[in-house]
Amino acid sequence: MADFEAVAVRAIAANSTWPLRAAVLWPEKEAGPSCLIEGDEAPETLHMGAFVAEELCAIGTFMQQQHPELPSGVSYRLRAMGTLKSAQGKGLGSQLVETGLDILSERGCDVVWCDARHVALGFYARLGWDVVGPSYQVPLRGPHRLAWRRI
Repeated sequence: MADFEAVAVRAIAANSTWPLRAAVLWPEKEAGPSCLIEGDEAPETLHMGAFVAEELCAIGTFMQQQHPELPSGVSYRLRAMGTLKSAQGKGLGSQLVETGLDILSERGCDVVWCDARHVALGFYARLGWDVVGPSYQVPLRGPHRLAWRRI
């Protein structure tokens, strides 16, 4: 893998996320339309990719969605966030999230939230997100907690 100093983070098409969704998040699925999630094609949805030497190494999808337990306003939910194992720990995910938040801030977003896997709770905490509430099970994915941040 190339030098991690040369990371490019940019918006990508929904179907560009499918290979990493299958490889990193949903190994029981084939990379393709089975990786589509409701809201992927909505005009306000933002798909982000982090590239190293033009290789897509991390993805995240921001969808406009309110959480009933969080402050009102314009809210986005981060879904299908994942980084290739070979690229983890290099700051790609952090750069992707921060770039996404900058774009959402320009759109007038007030709150961003996600269902965070337990293995990722430290990642969100380091980015200044609040991890709140009890753990809950997401079928096929394991234990999660709510993580959120004001913008």
